[in-house]
Amino acid sequence: MNRLELVPKTKAVLDRIRHASKLLSIYEMPADLAEAAVWEIGRVLVESQQLPLVQQHSYRWFLREVSKLLRTLTGWDLALELEICMRKWVAYNLDPQLLQALVWECVGRIAAMTPEEVESREVAANSELRIPNDESTRKARMTEKSGVGDE
Repeated sequence: MNRLELVPKTKAVLDRIRHASKLLSIYEMPADLAEAAVWEIGRVLVESQQLPLVQQHSYRWFLREVSKLLRTLTGWDLALELEICMRKWVAYNLDPQLLQALVWECVGRIAAMTPEEVESREVAANSELRIPNDESTRKARMTEKSGVGDE
């Protein structure tokens, strides 16, 4: 069975969580917004690994669980559950180094954001996904940005 050996950076992040008095910006946020925000942060790291799609889904499930923990727990409880979560997913044969890097990235970036920034990034990410990428739409967006046609 795979074992999780926490690297010093992970230990430092978990210690910082244990002793933090400030709540994370996604604490008590609706589940869909928190999950999407965490996925947007972790997606870049997961996609850079060039993993098969099936494995990418496993990391997405891991990040979904991380988002639930970040929005429902604080302090010692959060640090303990994050460590347990990483150990669980290592047992499912996910890369321990990548799991730890995902936790560093998500906790670090979310701790630096306000709830409003998280929500606005989520709205922006969703609106970009809905816009078709054909030539006529691209020209229309360019016209809107440049202000051409405004009276």
